[in-house]
Amino acid sequence: MKEPIKNYKIWIGFLIIFILLNPWYFPSLVGSVLVFGVPVWALVIILMSVVLSLYITYVIHFHWDTDDEDIREEE
Repeated sequence: MKEPIKNYKIWIGFLIIFILLNPWYFPSLVGSVLVFGVPVWALVIILMSVVLSLYITYVIHFHWDTDDEDIREEE
């Protein structure tokens, strides 16, 4: 298993998430749109924060070489 720092696909995923996390790409009119009293840009930031958390969990669980497997085999 390769370490995640050497896997360029993981870094591309992080780059896409970080680009979408900053809603600079919205037109200026979208900033005034409210959904249940919350600006759309704030909802995008909250959604992308959740996506980032899930992506980090995925990378740690499936791509990170941890010693947990070695401990389980010794027992």
